[in-house]
Amino acid sequence: MNSKLYKYLVPVMLVTSFSGCELVDPTEVTNPNLTEEAILATSNPMSPWIRGIRRQLALVSNEHVVLTEIGSDNYENAQTFYNQNLDGLTIRPVDSDINDFQYSLGRLREMADYGLNTINEVDESTTPEQIAELHFLKAYSFLLSGEYFSFLPVDPGGEPVEWPALLDSAIENFTLAEGSSDALIDAAATLGKARANYKLGNQAEAVQAAEAAIVKDPDLIYYVEFDQTQTPVNTAQTAMYDRGNFDDLQVLPRLDFLDPKYYNRGPSEASPVALFKIEEAHLIISEAQVADSDLVGAGNTLKALVELVESRETSSFDNDQQDRTEREPGSRPDSTDIAVAASPEDPLVEGLVLYRKGENINVPTISGTSVDKERIDASLGSIEEALELIYLMRQEIFIGEGRRLSDMGVRLVISEVEYLANENIDEDHPGTKPVIPPFIDAIKDELDAFDYDQNAKTCIITHNINKILSQNSSSDLVLPFH
Repeated sequence: MNSKLYKYLVPVMLVTSFSGCELVDPTEVTNPNLTEEAILATSNPMSPWIRGIRRQLALVSNEHVVLTEIGSDNYENAQTFYNQNLDGLTIRPVDSDINDFQYSLGRLREMADYGLNTINEVDESTTPEQIAELHFLKAYSFLLSGEYFSFLPVDPGGEPVEWPALLDSAIENFTLAEGSSDALIDAAATLGKARANYKLGNQAEAVQAAEAAIVKDPDLIYYVEFDQTQTPVNTAQTAMYDRGNFDDLQVLPRLDFLDPKYYNRGPSEASPVALFKIEEAHLIISEAQVADSDLVGAGNTLKALVELVESRETSSFDNDQQDRTEREPGSRPDSTDIAVAASPEDPLVEGLVLYRKGENINVPTISGTSVDKERIDASLGSIEEALELIYLMRQEIFIGEGRRLSDMGVRLVISEVEYLANENIDEDHPGTKPVIPPFIDAIKDELDAFDYDQNAKTCIITHNINKILSQNSSSDLVLPFH
């Protein structure tokens, strides 16, 4: 990256910028106590570096989750405090939030590399567990890059790398993280391999890793933690709960019972965000079974998943400050006696909407689903029905975790800041164009639409995206096993 442009964008940084940008020259740091040499000469520099990269992981989550939840059908942005473009899938290189997301991913990757290649060389106290964690976090950067971008550069001023190669790099680094004596990192890395292979359509490899992850930790949850006192706070918690009656993000009505996943746990504790959950392994296995026309096996896998989800903790808290009105009384369902249909062709279902003005609400803050074993049995009549059910469960289980937009086949763009400074990219590069499946693009202005009849106490969602995905399973852009 051009050094003058870089110094204008980021005046003081110790390590790196996003994607293809270069290291800051430590000789330009004016504080003699903050030179690279001084930091490397401190006692055990790897330990504070690990804490710093964990902080960067929290910043990645903050750039990723709210942005992509807004872009999906999970949430509508009803105010101006957050991104105003993604709701209608207006995806442009000039979008500063996309730039920040891309930057944060690159910085996470480069911080991991610096720890592996530089700090590791000078800190003899570096442990195998720390090396494994660095590989794990580097892998996670590649994973999100490959899930959400069609191309990204991974070297300073380098050629953009296409998404399958990004996911291959994720698998390579997750593999290096496996075997750690930190059982959480070990199991999460194996699940990360399953997730990357799933996105690549590598069915056998994805199932093998998913099954191995279940054996390693049948209750796996890997969280990113935040700091409510000293920051970074959880931006998703701010958007979904802390801003209260501003009603920034309004959930799709049939997902109302799952919102908010994050809430105020006190002045010093923020809600964490799950990056990996073992529920994903069951979903991957069930989708592979459907791809093999084993609907009975898929049903059994999903029933085991329902038992797991039912075993997850829920949280009870006061949500009285939140409205479902967008400052327009009667515009959104807001009581338990309202029935919701996933589309005009789907049946009305009760129990999906909460009443928030009485006693505390009870919400699944790890995983939740409206699907029970009876519904699973009723949905195994065809491959299309089974896939619709699996994607409904993916939507419900991963709500608020920044996963849905990728399941919809949408990919973001290389930032204008990057391609203006990188001679290997111009505005006509395919990585600067969004990827939106045509069956999503045709309804992108109606992803969050519904018809609510306050008198009849019914709410009809305009489009059942899960059914649309299952009907288009042959597309190369969605449902990787089909």
